[in-house]
Amino acid sequence: MAPIIRPATKADQSALSNICLLTANAGTSSEHLHSHPALPGLIYALPYLNLGSTWGFVLDNDGEVVGYTLGALDTHKFEESAEADWWPSLRARYAPLLQDSEAALTPADRAYINTITTFPKASDAMMAFAPAHLHIDILPSHQRQGWGRKLIARAIENLKENGVKSVWLGMDPKNTEAAAFYTRLGFRKFEGAEEGIMGITVQEWEEYTV
Repeated sequence: MAPIIRPATKADQSALSNICLLTANAGTSSEHLHSHPALPGLIYALPYLNLGSTWGFVLDNDGEVVGYTLGALDTHKFEESAEADWWPSLRARYAPLLQDSEAALTPADRAYINTITTFPKASDAMMAFAPAHLHIDILPSHQRQGWGRKLIARAIENLKENGVKSVWLGMDPKNTEAAAFYTRLGFRKFEGAEEGIMGITVQEWEEYTV
């Protein structure tokens, strides 16, 4: 049976967290970088299944989730919701570890905990380009088969259905394969964008992918 793209649910949380971990090192596995392997997913995947103004779709291969696209229709509302309902409990859980000599944190763990402590907000340039943002990750077993394009297409369709005209994403600048992938789909740097930030309008997508 061919994989299908379906809406994400809270039942997918474990799978999404695992995919995030296995692709967090510039597109490759970051398992070896963490003593707290849940951290990548807690920041970059699970909030989108638990907060408002969000959406998500997964690539389901006969019951196994092998990829996803997640995002927020309104990034500022997402940030406000996360600040109120997501980061506080994680800060209470993880921030004390930074001062605990027995915690045995890896450098990657520390970097992620610092991100939880002070999560960077979208810049004015990002918000001027689009209110919405997205993430996409696919396990290596299902990469280079057209599923990335199909997941992005479903995300863009969802944005259009909700009256959103553009979207941006962020990536590790070291992930040159991802940059090439997004460029092939029509994503581009925009005025004021920081390194690793690319965006596309719904109109550009429709014109580019004809």
